[in-house]
Amino acid sequence: MNADAIDIVDNDQLADCASRWRACPLLALDTEFVRETTFYPIPGLIQVGDGVRQYLIDPLRVDDWSPLRELFQAPAVAKVLHSGGEDLELCNRLFGVAPAPLFDTQIGAALAGFGFSLSYQALVQTCLGVTVEKDHTRSDWVARPLSAAQRHYAALDVAYLPAVFAQLAERLGALGRLDWWQEEGRRSAAASREAVDPERYYLKLGAGWRLRGAQVAVLQRLCAWREREARARDVPRGRLLKDAQCIELAQRLPHTLGQLAAVPELTPQQVRREGMTWLELIETAQAAPEDGWPEPVPAPLPREWGERLKRLRQLAQARAEALHIPPELLARKRDCEHLLRAGELPEGLMGWRQAVIGDELLALAREISG
Repeated sequence: MNADAIDIVDNDQLADCASRWRACPLLALDTEFVRETTFYPIPGLIQVGDGVRQYLIDPLRVDDWSPLRELFQAPAVAKVLHSGGEDLELCNRLFGVAPAPLFDTQIGAALAGFGFSLSYQALVQTCLGVTVEKDHTRSDWVARPLSAAQRHYAALDVAYLPAVFAQLAERLGALGRLDWWQEEGRRSAAASREAVDPERYYLKLGAGWRLRGAQVAVLQRLCAWREREARARDVPRGRLLKDAQCIELAQRLPHTLGQLAAVPELTPQQVRREGMTWLELIETAQAAPEDGWPEPVPAPLPREWGERLKRLRQLAQARAEALHIPPELLARKRDCEHLLRAGELPEGLMGWRQAVIGDELLALAREISG
């Protein structure tokens, strides 16, 4: 690793570097941000590694992101991240695009048989025999000036990714799985661009399956309100209503402030600040005609289907072991449950997984479901 990271602190400097980076076969990327009190991540630093040097871009001083936006869409430059879910969210928020083509080394490591959800430190140690320091994960990346230790830590996050990528690409190429890795990158980039529909957020609350009728309508409206308000106010969802509070309100269906105040899960401050809004939402949802009620939250699989699910997961487990990849990466539990419920392949078992395990799982699901 080059010990001296280069700071990029103005628009002209970024434009000049981005022009040179377009000639690189790959770029390592990472971000640092703060998110404790906001819905959206607050960018603190964007790190870039070109295989020779590391660059630290200051988003508090750079405000013209068009050179990086264009670079992120350049098909000839591979973009390499490690466990990049939140990094992609920040990229979409700050630049308006996700980097592509995208290679996530955590996913690549799993496909290569190195284990599931490996940390960056563990992967660098496995591939390169290098110990990486990780002492500033919870730093305040928005405060300035950054310390020398923070800058060193940030540079390390992209310093070894090019060499790790090279090893993973060679191994996956030999295994015939390089196209799997490329496909996973496309999936991740596409998923990062999909905003949750506020009207369907309630379906994420699995504990809401016991609700029925107007209760489901109330849960939907409360969750949709929370999603829109969290985005508009830029605060975490739980600052407005926690999941359990949404479900409790939908179960109780309070219609007065006194009844709201009696809900143990709610604080007096919440009731005072938002109580009238919630009561209005609850009343409106209950007044909706039955044919307008939303679909219920899916219930857990019937207990008697447990053996069916077990057989599907055993097949996935056996295939994953034969391929030396984690079963969680090959076929998730929820994908197997979808096969039993719907009798068709979920999106998660399309692509490379369909030939490897998807079609076989579907045939078994139909066989055991009669």
